[in-house]
Amino acid sequence: MADIVDPRHEAYVEHLFQRTCRVLDMHGFELRPLRRRVRGKKGSLRSYNQGYTRIGEKVVTIDLYTPQTMKPRKMGAVLRVICHELAHHQAPPGYFWKGWQRIHSAHHPKFWRQYKKNVLKISKDEMLCEFVR
Repeated sequence: MADIVDPRHEAYVEHLFQRTCRVLDMHGFELRPLRRRVRGKKGSLRSYNQGYTRIGEKVVTIDLYTPQTMKPRKMGAVLRVICHELAHHQAPPGYFWKGWQRIHSAHHPKFWRQYKKNVLKISKDEMLCEFVR
């Protein structure tokens, strides 16, 4: 099976990713498509993750295809995953006190506020607004 399922889809998502980074003022980030299929094993999947990133590296890895059928995902879903992963860099994970317990949380309330701000910003952009409604 080829690594790239639909090169036009991947090129278009790369263009939208760069536009999203420009709108959110997050320059220097790189998009990598998630390669989930295991070569040589028919129907084997590695994971159901939609995307991930590492804090400190400017690389965002996003799944561009559906898990079972490998059809291209809708652009609105891909853009929301991009906003989610970039919000991890804008509001990094931290420790919070809940009562007497110290809790490490990657998806804390400040993170979700930042994610909503990101979606609102791209919904106001003239090119990206048609995908996010």
